[in-house]
Amino acid sequence: MWNQDIQQFCDNILKEGLEHLDLSVGIVSHIEQDTYSILAAKSPDNAFKHGDRFPLRNTYCKDVVARGKTMALTELGGFKGLCQHPLYTNLPLESYISTPIFLNQEIWGTLNFSSMKIRDHKFNAEEISYIEKRAKVISTAISEIKT
Repeated sequence: MWNQDIQQFCDNILKEGLEHLDLSVGIVSHIEQDTYSILAAKSPDNAFKHGDRFPLRNTYCKDVVARGKTMALTELGGFKGLCQHPLYTNLPLESYISTPIFLNQEIWGTLNFSSMKIRDHKFNAEEISYIEKRAKVISTAISEIKT
């Protein structure tokens, strides 16, 4: 199902999003059962790449999936519980914005951007809207190739 055209499409969305949000990591994931699979990624030193798989419980996106809505945090270390997240000790992200990608009213995956740097300002309504609109564009593209 995942082809080169969609891969390039998502890579472009990630590149644009990293510039727009001034963050360093961007990921499009697909979630099946309890597995988080990276379908497209932009990160320094290619720390994350297409095909990487993780238990969902070990990802920051588990909370996005559980809540079914966008999360935007600018200092994860300052949030009780998140600084104790299994990933935080190995990958201490500080700025994080993620939104579900819905397909047929079900969470299909996530679009997320992050950085190890603390942002000096919170994510604003325009930035949250920006990522949510990009997730809808990805959803539309995926639904078109599935038909």
